[in-house]
Amino acid sequence: MNHSLINNKNSLFLLIFYFFAVFFGLYIFKDYGIHIEEKFHRLNGHFWLNYISQIFNFNELQFLTEKKISEIRDYTLSQVSYYNKYGSIFDISVAYIEIIFNLNNINQIYYYKHLLSYLIFLVGSFFFFKILELRYKNFYLNFLGLFLYITTPRVFGDSFLYKDTLFLSFFSITIYFFIKSIKKPNNTNLIFFCFFSAIAFSLKIFLILIPFLFFLILIIENFHNKNSYYYFKIFLFYSFFFIFFTFIIWPYLWSDPLKNFLNLFSSVRGDLINVRILFSNEYIQNRLLPTNYLFNWIFISSPLFQNFLFFIGLSYCGARIVRRFLSVKEKMIFNDFWRSDKEQIDFIIFLVFFSYISFFIFFNAPFYNGWRLVYFLNLFIVYFAIYSLEKLLIYQKRKKKLIFFPLFIPMIVIFILNNLNSLISYHPFQSIYFNNFLNKETINGYEGDYYGLSSKHFFEKILEIDKRDNIKIAVASHTPLQRGLEAFPTDMQERFSIIGQDYRNADYIYKNNISEVNIKLNNKYEIPQNFSKIYDFKIKKLLVYEIFKSNL
Repeated sequence: MNHSLINNKNSLFLLIFYFFAVFFGLYIFKDYGIHIEEKFHRLNGHFWLNYISQIFNFNELQFLTEKKISEIRDYTLSQVSYYNKYGSIFDISVAYIEIIFNLNNINQIYYYKHLLSYLIFLVGSFFFFKILELRYKNFYLNFLGLFLYITTPRVFGDSFLYKDTLFLSFFSITIYFFIKSIKKPNNTNLIFFCFFSAIAFSLKIFLILIPFLFFLILIIENFHNKNSYYYFKIFLFYSFFFIFFTFIIWPYLWSDPLKNFLNLFSSVRGDLINVRILFSNEYIQNRLLPTNYLFNWIFISSPLFQNFLFFIGLSYCGARIVRRFLSVKEKMIFNDFWRSDKEQIDFIIFLVFFSYISFFIFFNAPFYNGWRLVYFLNLFIVYFAIYSLEKLLIYQKRKKKLIFFPLFIPMIVIFILNNLNSLISYHPFQSIYFNNFLNKETINGYEGDYYGLSSKHFFEKILEIDKRDNIKIAVASHTPLQRGLEAFPTDMQERFSIIGQDYRNADYIYKNNISEVNIKLNNKYEIPQNFSKIYDFKIKKLLVYEIFKSNL
């Protein structure tokens, strides 16, 4: 009875937390500007919705999508017919919603897409909580993990921008059903595992590691249980439905499944941008990144306490797995690699994390703009951070040492308040958060506002200081600034003319630190002498953008 009462209280607390999380999202989702890739994704959605309508002879839908496609213009916009391999399930869904509800206000379309992205992120966070619940029996630790998962500043900021945190959300659901399918491989768990694996794979193809890792875990299970036929049948079931769902939800594969599937991997490097990026105050090619690039970015742009706990937890778990591996014997009562369900979950999480890190290092993955392409790693960072805290509590309980215990709760409160303070102080630019490890001399030696979210802030600032009806803006940046105008009503958009690097005819110049060339050697974005800086926007020590005004 008491246990039931505790569970009910915990469930109610969790429900209240998500109620406020949803309410908070509804309150702030329009604060975020329109990022530079949103127009492409809108075009992508209508492109594939039009493709589907042609196949199934939905004539009215075909007409409406063709009309939408004709209205989406931008001279810098990539062609969907070429960059057509990006998973389209989210873009198609939003495009269909746009048509069904007859949404014609462009900025509202984008903003509602932000809200939908955030709600999916909350769903993904709940499944992360369920992963912790499978592993830890301490509700407070599980809730702390949920809180850190949601409030990691860069991840929270990107949760409204859908692209990379969308994968994080579906990856979290996939990992949950991965674990469930190992613990209890019934048809229900396996079907859900297949379905969400397929969705995640359509979003980022390096999800392809998961089927191989699932197979590896089944092999390890078979070493102990000696039932090859049973585990082979499980993997065959998973493989069939994974392929089936992937084909169903990904129109790109419909025309020529095998050829197009292979093209996903053969063209991945060709389709990725090839630019120079600012890293540690040097401009380097994103295809020739130093080995420490990913680790450096995670360290400087995640809360320091999460980094510290993650490192301790990962090291402890890794050391235990290595010890188990070195003591493997042919016959044992227990599985050599884990001795309980909890240790099995640790092993799975560690194996998946280690496999992805090894994969990225081995293939020298061409990242850019920090670690946003792999924000799904936040699942592992928070998991092992909570793992550290659990081991600390166990140690304190076994040794009956009270030295640390009085400091435990205040320390957790400080952790929580630190994340909340970062979300508030950076709002709505949490996606360019840096921790306090960097000082004012080094923080601007890294890429900042790649998404161009500051364009909204910039245009609002120009409208404050210039009341003319025709304002010419040049851009000393690789940012396609004109796309940010779609955050405003049409009458406000028409007051601006974006003229690229035509500095001679500009009234103002927008400049941030996003460049595809080495500006130390290339003067493409050099500000002319007849312009003076009139404003700069900073968050703490980070320079987000500058405004220069013509002196003529």
